[in-house]
Amino acid sequence: MPRYKIINGVKVALDAAVKIFINNNLAAELVTNPEDLEDLAIGYLYSEGYINALEDIVEIKVEQDAIYAKLRKDVPVARRRLEDCGIGALVKSLAGKSPVSPKVLIELTREFSKLTIWHVDPHLAMHTSALYLDGEWLVVHDTSRHSGVVKLVGKYLRRHPARLKLAYTTGRPSSDMIYRLATIGVDGIVSLRGPLHSGVEAACRLGISLVANVRNLGFTFLCNGRDVREDLE
Repeated sequence: MPRYKIINGVKVALDAAVKIFINNNLAAELVTNPEDLEDLAIGYLYSEGYINALEDIVEIKVEQDAIYAKLRKDVPVARRRLEDCGIGALVKSLAGKSPVSPKVLIELTREFSKLTIWHVDPHLAMHTSALYLDGEWLVVHDTSRHSGVVKLVGKYLRRHPARLKLAYTTGRPSSDMIYRLATIGVDGIVSLRGPLHSGVEAACRLGISLVANVRNLGFTFLCNGRDVREDLE
């Protein structure tokens, strides 16, 4: 399915409400760009704790605005609607194992900026999320910064594991984004936008390095991989 339509000569990004069914039970409805929907399903299943590995999935079928995931085991399904709010709950966290300095995180933003939708197709109103994996980039463009991260998790699970995992986003980092990235063990996160308190609190509690581009201050190191809950109170 294409990511946009042409209206009066203008590229307009497609957004749609996509439903995810688990063993024929409606589990979630997400607003997203209707491409890479298998990755969306895999990322959602994993980051919500329904699966622990791809082997737990029997098959995934995409039918227009619905995704049907058949799992090997019956699981209790809690129905959710993911909107542009960003408050999430931690399911599981695989702590990053590769120490990373603020300098490295910030220097890589130059490479990331060339991969953003603003650079590759500036007419489309979409967010860009990416993972820097041992020197390679994995990139997702989506109308929702939240769904983009879900797809990114799904894409990562379908490739070989990486030692160093750094996440980049053009959107404001919220707690649901931090928690989903924690399920694959990211070592650091950089946002080209200003921070949200829920995202800063989540990253600091999990010991994930977080850098955000703060207005009038530039890139600011908000969490340095240690528990700084006392600084947030």
